[in-house]
Amino acid sequence: MENNYIIIYGGSSLISKKLLEILSKDFNQFIIFCRKKNIVQQYISEKKLGNLEIKIFEVDLLDLETNLSIIEKLENNICGLIWISGITGNPDEEYLDSTKCEANLRVNFLNPVLLINKIVPKMKTGKKSFIAVFTSVAGLRGRSKRLFYSSAKSALITYLSGLRQKLNREQIHILTVIPGYMGTKPFNIKAPSFLITSPEKSAQIVYNAIKKEKEIVYINFFWRIIMFCINLLPEKIYKKLIF
Repeated sequence: MENNYIIIYGGSSLISKKLLEILSKDFNQFIIFCRKKNIVQQYISEKKLGNLEIKIFEVDLLDLETNLSIIEKLENNICGLIWISGITGNPDEEYLDSTKCEANLRVNFLNPVLLINKIVPKMKTGKKSFIAVFTSVAGLRGRSKRLFYSSAKSALITYLSGLRQKLNREQIHILTVIPGYMGTKPFNIKAPSFLITSPEKSAQIVYNAIKKEKEIVYINFFWRIIMFCINLLPEKIYKKLIF
């Protein structure tokens, strides 16, 4: 077991709980940021993870000041960060309501960037340190039905690419996770089964990618093929599509 600790942002989601369970094989100290503390506590009890040292902070990602205040007080021995928090939002409402639009951009891009920037100086340097951030296939090309969500995720992917270059000498590994549809919220939609990956399998894929120090990992390989084809379409054709 490592004496350093792991931060999980978005700890009440099913995939983050599965990652907590898998990572507990290698680490015994965790700090979890989540919106529903009781859900995380219940999972820890059910899975008998009481032997772990876990601090849970119930926070809203839009409350930047509170999040920054908590991070400021953390010790400088962070070994890993897993970022899962995000919202898909409602593009029709966000298009007309600047407050809702801003909230989407903040949750999916601006606040994650500001908080990750605050966490990085507290991380230990070396090959065992890592940052794994969940983005989206929507961020690989703009979509009218996910207009602001896809824009924010695209910006996040670009940020991670730059951060990876910046932290390369410090040997802090940056993993960009690109999920497709997962069998959990907010991906609870109807789609062919081969496009949907369970939270359990998703967590194992991410864990393996961290171990192998991959830069980018697709949760489902089919989405790599799909997005490759979509990105080949010229704008004159792509703009006529509705999806």
